[in-house]
Amino acid sequence: MDEEFSVVFLHNIIDDTVESVIHIKPTNGQSTLIDGFDELYLVIVKERSEKIKIKNILHNSSNIQIRWVDQLYFTHIIENRFHRRFVQWALQGKVLYDKKHYMKQVRDRFFTYPSTFHSRTICVEFTRFLRHYLEAKEYVSQEQILDAYNSMFCALHHWARLAVIEAGEVPETVVWQQVSQIDYSIFKLYEELITTNDPLVKRIELLLLASEFSVISKMGECSAFLLNIMRERKEPWSVDELLHHPEFYGVQFDLILLLEKLSKRSLLKEVLVENEYGIEKKYTVE
Repeated sequence: MDEEFSVVFLHNIIDDTVESVIHIKPTNGQSTLIDGFDELYLVIVKERSEKIKIKNILHNSSNIQIRWVDQLYFTHIIENRFHRRFVQWALQGKVLYDKKHYMKQVRDRFFTYPSTFHSRTICVEFTRFLRHYLEAKEYVSQEQILDAYNSMFCALHHWARLAVIEAGEVPETVVWQQVSQIDYSIFKLYEELITTNDPLVKRIELLLLASEFSVISKMGECSAFLLNIMRERKEPWSVDELLHHPEFYGVQFDLILLLEKLSKRSLLKEVLVENEYGIEKKYTVE
């Protein structure tokens, strides 16, 4: 870290609106983590009119990027994990300034196990794995092998991220290096897909079998976040009610697909209710 720049930067940047300042400087050549820059400063501020403001600075031959981020938007990013690099920056960067211990609270809440963050992220990641697995299965049945390969590759990636999250760690951009140390069996499946000399369709079919077992064995456990929400009341839930539940605000995941699969596995019960359009299908926990 350029100490001279940091001292001057902090002196000039900190005012009543700044909650935290984080410094990120990759030490292992991962410049893509911060878009090819040498250093990144993340400044969390409250009540900004813009969600994000960016400046690119050249200082002593170093390319430095400064990002100001609205605090509410930043919290939304962290809670819903939709920007994985932001999550890495927030959790692994060096905290240079932290008024009222804001960033410490964010990190403590993130790493508390089990936590709402943790169980929701597992549920969301599982649905993404499920979606790509089912796509791969369908493409194979249609003999669209290259599309099946692409979907299977994506399914494996989400499976790897899921294993990392379940281990209480944060999925990084180098997720395969992470998962090779956490669950080598998933890493081995990844190698089987991309490196063996078997016919491509055979490789995909092998992984589909492994994925099928994982789907069956992990569906209830990975869906615990959704099931616990649905246990909050005895009345059945409509899809629309669940989609607009506060715990799912801003979260993008395949809720409808998950509800259908949970129902087919008898983990949810379908309830048919008459309404002005005919018969509506609702769901309740068995």
